[in-house]
Amino acid sequence: MPARLHLHAALADAANARAALAALLALPDSAALLLADSLTSDAADTSSSPASQGSLDDRGDVRAARLGAAAAPTDRALRIAPREARLWQQLARIRLQQGQYQQAESLAARSNTWAGSDSALRAQNWNLIAQARDARGDSAGARAALQKAEDYGR
Repeated sequence: MPARLHLHAALADAANARAALAALLALPDSAALLLADSLTSDAADTSSSPASQGSLDDRGDVRAARLGAAAAPTDRALRIAPREARLWQQLARIRLQQGQYQQAESLAARSNTWAGSDSALRAQNWNLIAQARDARGDSAGARAALQKAEDYGR
């Protein structure tokens, strides 16, 4: 009987993990990205008092910490479903916002390996790759990525 209870608990944990993953994937833009965007706009909020503003470096540090925290749920979801292309794309977007352009490009490419026949997702990934390449100063690579995005967008 105890083994049966352990099996039941394990199945319930798996069902909960699947439900959490499904909820995360059901969002049009990830909750992490929405959170990061809202936190970024909060950091840009200004006050008339120089003491209450803090330095720009402090705000940048806070934003980086918040973006890092926003990536944590996606990292956990990827441990549950490592073949989920939309999760890889979500993490790529967060890394792009963090200024980790090479990693953003790699994660978007990994998303494409799991995207299957989802042309819209592939096009979005190529647009993300183009943004990362452009941010690194690779304008020729960015143009090539935009062309691939356009090819998938047809």
